[in-house]
Amino acid sequence: MASQSDQHFSSYPQQQQMNNRRGFSYVKAVTANQPTDLNLAAREFYPKAAPSFPPQNLPLAGVMHSNATTPSFDMYSSMPKPSHNLLDAVHTSPALTPSGSPPMQLGLASHQPSSHSLNITSAIPVHQLSLQQSTQQLTRQQADLVQESIQGTTYFYAKDEYVSPTSRQTFPGYSVYTGVPSHIYHMKPNTNSQDFFLQDEIKKEILHKQAIVMSEVEGVTDIPSEVDKYCNLVPLELFSKHHVSGRFRYTHSVYKAVNQKDGLTYCLHRLHGFKLTNPKCMTVIDQWKRVSSPHIVALREVFTTKAFNDNSIVFVYDFHPTAQTLAARHFTNVSNGYSSPFNIDGSARPFSAGKGARHAGQLSESSIWSYIIQLSGALRIMHAHKLTAFGLHPTKLLVCNNKLQINCNGILDVINFDSNMSTLSQPQAEDFHSFGMIVLALACNSELAFRPEQLKASLEHVKQNYSPDLNHLIRYLISRPMDVNINQVMPMIGARFYVELESVENRMLKIEHELNKEVENGRLFRALTKLNTILERVGFTDISWAETGDRYLLKLFRDYVFHQTTETGAPWLDMTHIVSSLNKLDAGVQEKICLTSADETNVIIVSYQELKRCFDNAFNEIVQANVKQTYGTS
Repeated sequence: MASQSDQHFSSYPQQQQMNNRRGFSYVKAVTANQPTDLNLAAREFYPKAAPSFPPQNLPLAGVMHSNATTPSFDMYSSMPKPSHNLLDAVHTSPALTPSGSPPMQLGLASHQPSSHSLNITSAIPVHQLSLQQSTQQLTRQQADLVQESIQGTTYFYAKDEYVSPTSRQTFPGYSVYTGVPSHIYHMKPNTNSQDFFLQDEIKKEILHKQAIVMSEVEGVTDIPSEVDKYCNLVPLELFSKHHVSGRFRYTHSVYKAVNQKDGLTYCLHRLHGFKLTNPKCMTVIDQWKRVSSPHIVALREVFTTKAFNDNSIVFVYDFHPTAQTLAARHFTNVSNGYSSPFNIDGSARPFSAGKGARHAGQLSESSIWSYIIQLSGALRIMHAHKLTAFGLHPTKLLVCNNKLQINCNGILDVINFDSNMSTLSQPQAEDFHSFGMIVLALACNSELAFRPEQLKASLEHVKQNYSPDLNHLIRYLISRPMDVNINQVMPMIGARFYVELESVENRMLKIEHELNKEVENGRLFRALTKLNTILERVGFTDISWAETGDRYLLKLFRDYVFHQTTETGAPWLDMTHIVSSLNKLDAGVQEKICLTSADETNVIIVSYQELKRCFDNAFNEIVQANVKQTYGTS
């Protein structure tokens, strides 16, 4: 009588035939008493008739475009592949067929038997091997296998048949704007219309900056046309020849100018009537030139000049359009000598009047902490380079898009240069003290807050309206501790660093998304440029060149895209139709359209693929003629 094990194996051929009819081949069971052939090659774990990927009839969503000017996607084969798997796009029915199994969704390099396939038939039976021999043989066999875990199940493949997940990915032969990513879509209020262009607020900001960079001045006679290698000087601040800067002790003026060597725009800070007496101070200027921080305005060079009919020294910095000083941004509400959150209406009353009443015009605590984080980062970089700002002042701090920058660096180093200064501990401690005073002024929304007679009322205002952490930080900084350093300030900021980091990351993601849209717009602009280079061209090879052959099809396509009318004869304007048609032309898809001449005597049905061929041939013909004319070669 056959054993239970024998019965199991005797029924296996029938089960195998049934599975083979379904297109599958499964691994045979193995027992220690009855060794049998076990082929662990990858083909044993896959359907014999595994479908190819991607399916030929799978529609490609969003098929749009490709461009002759865009590198082929074959060039990207050497680049790192993304971590996501495009196989997820295939939707199967695992509840009805075994095709939902993970191995079903994987591709094989080859379905042919491999020379590296593991076959236990040719090996010595397991029960005849010693423990050491068995271990050595299994180790050699395992070395020829690749192990992969998918959804909790472990699969083994022969090395020559294993296809890594990254090599199974497929990429389209075209580029396309894929729309708003989910993490960007949920950042802003949803809109019913699809936005393919730059957001209005970002566009307005960029155009405003460009207008400032290109601005010129007229009717000013006391500004030289050229200073050293800089020209097109435009004053950025109103100044009086008799006004002396309290911080620099010299008349100070600011200009925008263009460098004639690199064509870039810079900001020039000029000290009137300054004569450089100790050239050794330029060593400090060289140190400032090496400082690089997003919160420190970069110093590029310093030179003396007599172009203004006096001895002047000019400090050249990077130019940041639309930037305001911190004083102009937050402390401009001055009326009757008062500037505070307690007299917004401008009435003359003492600073402490109405203390404790939180006014809507005051800065939020999150904004103050953002300024604190940015200023502390700038001081960290500055002090690490063994430099100092000799105290911070609201008129020497720039704010642009909520980004704070320390400006006018190096000017006081030249004015107060002392070759005998052995340590910077005292000036750096003054930086932290002025840091605390600026934070106090921001919390009170007034430059009067840090005056000695108002200091007590200001601190009480902070205590009543802001968190204990902010109150503790301000009191610590203005107490003038001599051993203060940035490492002591950073723990007081604590986890608020993460809030600032998240804010910066979110803004970066939004701007990157806007860039993605403009990349595609630039590609369509190139397609339009080529198309208009071909159309209506007169006198090229012959008079009728633009009206015959491939060029005539392109002319009809131009009318199809831009010159369609409604049933009543009114112009039909549809941006979606224009963008979609240009994308399909750029990609050369197989979709067919009907082109009709204006008099309706010619009706042609043509595919975008054929139009792209005509498009490329006509443009290449023009390019070759241009090269031949320019270089005398064909």
